[in-house]
Amino acid sequence: MKKSDWSDRRHPCRWEAETGDAGFWMPDRSEIVTQFFTRYLFFALAVIYFSTLDSVSPVLFSIEQLLMALGVYFMFNSWFFRQALHGVTLQNIRGAMAADLLIVTLCVIHDPNPLPPSALAFLMVLLGNGMRYGMRLFAEVLGGAFLGMAVLFAFRYRMGGFEISAGDVFFGVFWLALALYAYILMGRIEEQRSQLDYRSRFDALTGLLNRHGLLAAADNIFDKTNEAHPATVLFADLNQFKMVNDRYGHGVGDRVLAEFAQIFSESVEMGICGRWGGDEFVAILPVRSDVAMQQIFERIEARTQAWSQSNGLPMGVSLGISHAPQDGHDLVTLLSIADIHLYQKKSQQPSEAKAQYLYRNLINEPEAS
Repeated sequence: MKKSDWSDRRHPCRWEAETGDAGFWMPDRSEIVTQFFTRYLFFALAVIYFSTLDSVSPVLFSIEQLLMALGVYFMFNSWFFRQALHGVTLQNIRGAMAADLLIVTLCVIHDPNPLPPSALAFLMVLLGNGMRYGMRLFAEVLGGAFLGMAVLFAFRYRMGGFEISAGDVFFGVFWLALALYAYILMGRIEEQRSQLDYRSRFDALTGLLNRHGLLAAADNIFDKTNEAHPATVLFADLNQFKMVNDRYGHGVGDRVLAEFAQIFSESVEMGICGRWGGDEFVAILPVRSDVAMQQIFERIEARTQAWSQSNGLPMGVSLGISHAPQDGHDLVTLLSIADIHLYQKKSQQPSEAKAQYLYRNLINEPEAS
């Protein structure tokens, strides 16, 4: 699903999409503070660690120059922190990750220990960034970590005077295995989270959004509606559906619901479609003129009638509309208004059709499974 003002993709962790399913998880303020506090902690430990050394391998920098590089990292980190507090962007995330990888690479290059403990900071960068923003950025930081490890060991063994030992090989293989395992495990967790997210927002029978998904998508839309950018809510209720269930069984009733869901979603074309509960369906559309809404009404009614006649099953529909922000600013209020219009329309039908309709309180309607 693509990100737009009319997209139905929404998640409590705030998924920020770019194109299609590509995007990243948007951290909240507490997550941002935690992540940058961890960076400052790494900076402090690095300063303490290298300040206690008499010298470092003369590969690129002296101790003084390395401490200056850490100071530059501190300033960049503070700038990225300030930017993140005003709004996280993909560019800033990548910039902060690149700064992390670069300073860790420099520190490990100059670590005088044959098995550099500072290399463990790569795992902190990998897990701290990759497991926070999603699989796409995890893959990027994993590739950056592999590149940094290759560069630093090339510098250490070609210019730092270190010799490759069995411990170095074991350390490298163990680090690679642990990083790949974390990536694979995170991929499975992300897949399961996506499946749970889908199941929590979509109706299994019709494939449309369920009530939870509709409410979440509606919040995203109605937060942005105003007089200059209104929206339209279309409410549909199947006629004689209880009779279909009673006479033909729930299997046939499910078939009617699934068929109407397809007719409904295809007929409204652009917008958010969902099953509110039972035999009630909702569409949230960009503002439509009376002529355009009448065409949608006629299209839904014509296709519903055609399906009913060709299959020998009673399936009729009553429709009502409301408008945001004119009639309200939340979906429940707007559906209540649309339901009143729907009831008024039904009251104009023949008396036998009226008798089958009872006015409902939408808040207490049973939710679709």
